[in-house]
Amino acid sequence: MLIDRLAMLDRGAKYPSPVTSSNNDRLPTTGDVHLYADPMSYNTQAPVLYADCEGLDGGEAVPAGLRHRTKGKEEALGILNDVTNVMGKTGLGRSPKPSTASRSSGVIDTSSKRKFGKSRYASQRDLEWAVTPETKKREYAVTQLYPRLLYTFSDVVVFVLRNPRAFESTVLDKLLEWGSASIDKSLNQPALPHAVIVLNATDNVDDDEWNIETATARLLDDISGAIFREPRFEEQARLWQAIGRTINTTKDLLDCYYASITVIRVPSRGRYMLMDDQMGKLFELINKRCQASLLTKKRVRMLATADKLQVYLHAAYDHFSRDLDTPFDFVKEALKHNPIPQDFSGNILNLAISIGNNSTKISQNGGGTQQIFENMVPMISSCIMLDSVRQNILGTPVRLLDDAYVDFCNVALEGYADFYAPCTFSHPKYGKCYNVKFGHDPKGHQNKHGRIFAAGSYQSDVDLQDFAGQWIDQIRNHLRQLHARFQEATSRVREQSEQKVAADLHRYQLNDFYFSLGNVGDFISHSTCFSCLRELPEHPLPCGHVLCLPCIQAYGIKAHTTVEMKRCPLHERETMWEPAWTVVVKPQFAGARVLCLDGYDAPSAAILPGIKLCSLADVSYSGGVRGIVELHVLRAIERVFGERLPIQLFFDLIVGTSTGGIIALGLGVNNWSVEECIKTFKHLCADAFRPRELSGIPLLEKLVTINHGSIYKTKPFEALLREKFQDRPLFGGANDHSQSEMLTKVAVTSTTSIDQHSVILTNYNRPDSMDDELPYRLFRSNEPSQEFKAWEAARATSAAPPFFKSFTKADTKSSYLDGALYHNCPVLVAHHERRMIWPDIADTVPDILLSIGTGMNGLDNEIQSTAHRTEILKGGETVTKRKRTFLPVQLAQIAADRFDRILSCNAIWSDFKTDILSQNSHVTRDSHRRHIRVNPDLRFKVPRLDAVNELDSLERATKRYLNLNRGKIKEIAHRLVASCFFFEKDVGSVRQVKEGFECTGRIHCRFANSSNEMKYLGEFLRTCLRGDFEPYFVVEEAGTLPDDASKIPMPEANITDMYLRGTFKLKRIRVVVSKELSTTNIFLCLRTELYPHSSNAFLPISGFPREMMSEDSQRKSEFLSVRLVSMFTGNMSG
Repeated sequence: MLIDRLAMLDRGAKYPSPVTSSNNDRLPTTGDVHLYADPMSYNTQAPVLYADCEGLDGGEAVPAGLRHRTKGKEEALGILNDVTNVMGKTGLGRSPKPSTASRSSGVIDTSSKRKFGKSRYASQRDLEWAVTPETKKREYAVTQLYPRLLYTFSDVVVFVLRNPRAFESTVLDKLLEWGSASIDKSLNQPALPHAVIVLNATDNVDDDEWNIETATARLLDDISGAIFREPRFEEQARLWQAIGRTINTTKDLLDCYYASITVIRVPSRGRYMLMDDQMGKLFELINKRCQASLLTKKRVRMLATADKLQVYLHAAYDHFSRDLDTPFDFVKEALKHNPIPQDFSGNILNLAISIGNNSTKISQNGGGTQQIFENMVPMISSCIMLDSVRQNILGTPVRLLDDAYVDFCNVALEGYADFYAPCTFSHPKYGKCYNVKFGHDPKGHQNKHGRIFAAGSYQSDVDLQDFAGQWIDQIRNHLRQLHARFQEATSRVREQSEQKVAADLHRYQLNDFYFSLGNVGDFISHSTCFSCLRELPEHPLPCGHVLCLPCIQAYGIKAHTTVEMKRCPLHERETMWEPAWTVVVKPQFAGARVLCLDGYDAPSAAILPGIKLCSLADVSYSGGVRGIVELHVLRAIERVFGERLPIQLFFDLIVGTSTGGIIALGLGVNNWSVEECIKTFKHLCADAFRPRELSGIPLLEKLVTINHGSIYKTKPFEALLREKFQDRPLFGGANDHSQSEMLTKVAVTSTTSIDQHSVILTNYNRPDSMDDELPYRLFRSNEPSQEFKAWEAARATSAAPPFFKSFTKADTKSSYLDGALYHNCPVLVAHHERRMIWPDIADTVPDILLSIGTGMNGLDNEIQSTAHRTEILKGGETVTKRKRTFLPVQLAQIAADRFDRILSCNAIWSDFKTDILSQNSHVTRDSHRRHIRVNPDLRFKVPRLDAVNELDSLERATKRYLNLNRGKIKEIAHRLVASCFFFEKDVGSVRQVKEGFECTGRIHCRFANSSNEMKYLGEFLRTCLRGDFEPYFVVEEAGTLPDDASKIPMPEANITDMYLRGTFKLKRIRVVVSKELSTTNIFLCLRTELYPHSSNAFLPISGFPREMMSEDSQRKSEFLSVRLVSMFTGNMSG
């Protein structure tokens, strides 16, 4: 009634509303829980949602709506069971286990762990606790599950009663039953729900009872003594009195469960003006109570946005589907989805949380807030001292503490006290209170089981106002001591830099600090560098700790492209690595080399208007078996510079989707050779597409797909991925099987199945994007133990509906679908990631961005592209009519929704070059030479994802294409070789001279001296020696005549040194330009012939072109501005 009434005011707009039953209908109309939008607040900042749930007294009868929804599915499953039973008896097939439930009964079928009927608007879950005849009843689920969910999340609960004389025996009983059954099933609940009692169809009452306040006062007065007349109510009152609550009236008891109690009367039929007036009052009342609840949640900083509410609701459904008794913790769930800020305050908070959770010595002594933060004083003081020296900030550390750091410290202390420090009240029988400060007030003291065992406010072990000032004074005093020691050390050891002295002093503090905590191995974070508390941790060490780049450089032995670590600075006494652990570092101003591997193309049927989708299994994917095309392209490139140089050595970042994601993980994480990838890939294809029973039999095959939720068996595929990739963490984790970290950064795309949001799973860390428009998010678990493993990432990126089920991560219960649903050609992801990983070169072009597709049929591609461009409605939506599909509704809906909006991979590439590259002023003229796409034309219809029998023909067609395009493949390989060289300026060499400006420096190779890689590269360069020709470098000022360029030869003697000894060293060179802002190019020439794609023979070395004379000052200015923005925005957001 509320929705229909308000919708009339919205110019006749149609809003969904619950279906009401007739007076003679004994069945409930709708089942489960449904959310409906309030028309009046729909477009406001705080929209109201009406939750309509199945009646609590509906018994075992299946609601009419649920009967209608499941009728088709049940008929199909019934046919399938009947047929397979007959076939099993006749030996034609295996008979499945008989169902334990009748098709029409109200018993919940838990014999099969399958999910049906899930669409983009609804979801279903298995009830893991439904294991007995009683718990399997529908009535049990309705009465036990729904109140927990609705009481926990509702701002207002509306109870409708037709006969007010039956209030005590019906509604009061329900009010208290709902409250008592649910109040102890949540911890840290920010606000109790408000209760609104609607006395419906009221006749013959005084006019003043149409007033809300009067109706409320009279009803509460009438039932004031009800708690003494009914034994059940009296028992509840005694329980609350036992924990300190004053219960004298029924309202006192109701106040224990609800934030407020309000009564409103609605007249019976015939008094339509009064009814409209009362409905208006009801709407205003609901809105007023919702606003009060929102203000309460906002005051304790636990007000959820629409997106977060969706996440919390799903989390609660997951929780109560698994366990009805364990309480749902609001704060714990909120903290999972609200990452701690990556600033100094957030990093201090992360360390404090880790101490509270992991320190054995602190916990033995009580582990209170004061003890934790006082213990951190030496660490925080030393980090402030180190940061001020690293950033060369003027002023004494004590002065800087007051000017720049003190607010961060206070924010961290307040954040811990508000959200992480549980109440210190305890009871000898019931134990400690588990509510934190911001989730304590509505209920009082609750133990970990949810039991409310005492009334009272939050209690802390520290007076925050007094302690905050004392704590800052302790940091200030410790800073003075550290500064004195720093000054004494710098005056005594003059040959060492201030950075080296500060780092050494800090290392001593680190070791003492973590030794004092005990069990240092448990202090691991993937969001905070626990060495300096200032930067993002990027580099995992063998012990499991992850440090930032500045700390790695401070405590390691630096070379041009590597840093060797012999110990972990957090616990030097316990670590000694021989040989040293090698960390690969991109040289300053060197460029990035990016490889992009496709997933699957959009099927023609999905994007051509007017074509009906009979079955998504019939469409063509370019994932699956067509990944072999990408592998053969990579092998062809690799063979140019010798197969002993793995292709992944020439890329800094590999981004893949679906089958391309599996290849990316194999190359970059498991460090497989291309040959090993091909062998493994064929093994995966042969075993992954394992058909189910009745496969190949018309109709029955589709019914089996309905029954199981996917065309192919998922467990064998999952087991195979686990066997090949093993349990290696994708990021972080202790590593005893290697001598260096992963050389290549890898990102694979996936899609969250609940909110259908694109995510990437990576083996690296990088700062969060400041751009809210980023079309994906990077997943990084707050708990290192819950990081994705390599096999899990492979499974998540390739969970292609309808071929395989979605992937559910066991420890988080999060579900993922194929990354190709959003980024089948992940070039946009590759572009954004390159810029965020290496901000120093974000506004320059990459050395190369190579995108490889999984093959196409040239003719089909032209038709598809033309049709997509010409058949789009003015509103931007493609017209696609669908008929009923045999696929599971969830997968069909998700896949169809996405496919309707997907372009082919080639079109995505074209749009990227048009939209992204043309809009960036920093893109140079030769950008098209660096952004290269290879997508072999197979010259036949592209096979399906699961067409294993087409592997041989795919290989033949790809080899034929590569043979016809040898020139392009060779150019790509040579460009990669050129990117192995970079120019390093001598420090302080830039100066003004008569000709303009000059600097000096050397050309270096990315491969380490004496390494096999350097020798193999020398072996390749030997093949470039032809007659009198020797490879050479060219140095020129952009825009000048070729005759003004300098030629720097790479003599045969140098190449021989590379080949035999693994050393590369050229003489120091002088670079002269006419202006300070002039652009310099350095090229490598490996042959005299022109390349077909570039139309010249000059290939830029890494990072060029560059403004070499001004880049240092520009970088310093940009770095300082970033530091200031990070510091002050972090402080404000905290």
